[in-house]
Amino acid sequence: MPSFTGQVFELYLWASGLILLTTLLVKFAVEKLNLHGETGRKILHIVAVLTCGYVVQQTEQTKGLAILFIIFFVILLFVTHYELLLPNERRSYGIALFPLAFGVLLLTPILKDAILFGIVTLGISDALAGWAGQKLNFKKYVFLYEKKSWLGFFVFYISTILISVIFIGFKPAILILALIPALSELFSYRGSDNLTIPLVSAFWYETLQGRVILPIHWYVLFSMIVLLILVGRKKWLNSSGMAAALLLGIIILFAGNVNFLIPIGVFFIAGSITSGLNKGQKDATGRNAFQVFANGLVAVTFLWIYAVTKNDILLIGYLVSIAISFADTMSSDIGMYFKRKTYDILTLKPVTAGLSGGISDFGTMAGTFAAILFSILCFFIFDINIYTSIVIAAAGMVGMTTDSILGSVWQAKYLDDGLIIEEKGRHAKLVKGLKWLDNDGVNFISNLIVSIVFVLVIFMFF
Repeated sequence: MPSFTGQVFELYLWASGLILLTTLLVKFAVEKLNLHGETGRKILHIVAVLTCGYVVQQTEQTKGLAILFIIFFVILLFVTHYELLLPNERRSYGIALFPLAFGVLLLTPILKDAILFGIVTLGISDALAGWAGQKLNFKKYVFLYEKKSWLGFFVFYISTILISVIFIGFKPAILILALIPALSELFSYRGSDNLTIPLVSAFWYETLQGRVILPIHWYVLFSMIVLLILVGRKKWLNSSGMAAALLLGIIILFAGNVNFLIPIGVFFIAGSITSGLNKGQKDATGRNAFQVFANGLVAVTFLWIYAVTKNDILLIGYLVSIAISFADTMSSDIGMYFKRKTYDILTLKPVTAGLSGGISDFGTMAGTFAAILFSILCFFIFDINIYTSIVIAAAGMVGMTTDSILGSVWQAKYLDDGLIIEEKGRHAKLVKGLKWLDNDGVNFISNLIVSIVFVLVIFMFF
């Protein structure tokens, strides 16, 4: 059990009092002095985050402080949900989520400087980006759930570079790597960036310590990634998909070397080409951020943890996850293109080609063939044995099958004009599955489950 001394409680009470006082003053200014509500929240955001940063910097009892932060999170979550202090028309829980982020970081073994970097980045860069987006009225786009502007992204990026220079001095690598926290800010839901920005920024800073100087060919590779994404901008990706792909691509480049880019690059190019074969398919008009994250986030997370721990099993997890996405994408796209008879994987009843949970002979063969080819590619690129290569191929096939099963059982299906469809129309009625679970969610869940299972299998038997 962590010990609680007077220092921790004194700092905690001082910080709580300052944040509460700021909240009351902002509430008064909003209600009596016509201060804009969003401006008031930004002021509270800066004071609260930087105050917590000061507390982290002053104490060495990180475990005890982490518990207090998590308690503070629960209290603020209740206050925010019931709007007991500031009105919140956006239903944002950001003010409650940042203590959770700090509590989680304090429970990890990463350096305190990395935690402070994450706190300062959230307190300053995020506030400046929000202010710029609000005041300068640039065009906004929905990157995931919320509207964000490219101007806000640029302000966040420049601010993060300046903070990085203060923390570690100027290094050319920062110009590329500062894009990671800046891009992560674009993807939020009801203030979730107050959780993700400190986590991403802190782990980015921690990993950066071993990669302050990047070889020149890394900058060439980065330029190639950007060029590839821009070339595919019109047909392969929309604006949100482009930002998501760039974020994952930089993390991959940062976490490994050129070899790590090849597997996911092959999947991205092949999947984009096959998706374009079916003109009526949602992917044919360009993947969005949901689709990019659904197929790539699990893999990149494995790779980033591998970069920190150097555990080779996590590298296999990266390859397994891509194999699953590759097999599933090839199965769906090729199966739809040839329009063969399609049957529900569980009931074996005929279904419309392309409906989640449906399988066809050509689609299944395409997915199986893709998984095998991908495992052979991994065998020659990485230092893995034939048994691990077989496991990667098996994971692709199992993942493809699992995706179909979850799609049949859990994915939302609607009845519209006598047809079973996946997209909810105006007069559509839910007839099967969970209304909140779409194809992207099924892809992510099946990938996560099967990847973890196969990583555990490799850990126990190889």
